[in-house]
Amino acid sequence: MRALVIVGTAREGRQSIKVAEAVKKVLSKEGHSVDFYDLKNKDIPPLGNRSYKEDEEPVPEDITELKGYVDAADTVLIVAPEYNHGIPGFLKNALDYLYPEYGGKLFSYATVSAGGFGGIRALDSLHSFTVAVDGDIGPSLNVSNVQQHFDDEGTVSSDLEQKIERFVGKIESDI
Repeated sequence: MRALVIVGTAREGRQSIKVAEAVKKVLSKEGHSVDFYDLKNKDIPPLGNRSYKEDEEPVPEDITELKGYVDAADTVLIVAPEYNHGIPGFLKNALDYLYPEYGGKLFSYATVSAGGFGGIRALDSLHSFTVAVDGDIGPSLNVSNVQQHFDDEGTVSSDLEQKIERFVGKIESDI
């Protein structure tokens, strides 16, 4: 399986990067190919055009990279925190650059929160997006109280690692 892991926030002090890295580690350990797309390291301007309209302004280089990853992926795995009952605007902007590339792709989600709900409202936003772009809704992992699942060095707790392993197993069965 080839997975694209998208880290859905660029905020300083973000905890979702730890979850994304833990998911990447489990995917790799299971022998899967992983492309890692971290929005924090990308230069993506506000959407002015869509990548499939050739007569408009040039597509940002980082979106061309994202398109290549999406095209090659068996699953698009989005790791996102919940911001104001939804997903970060930066993530939505990046995802909106593409459209036909998502058709028929399996989308998997790991949503993250510092509180007890595990980003469930972000998951609702991601499900709505997936349906709108004709993607297939896949497994999800909700991580509540994310700060409690990692030590000071960023090592994941065995409890969360086991949950991630089950999550990856569900993705494998959906491919």
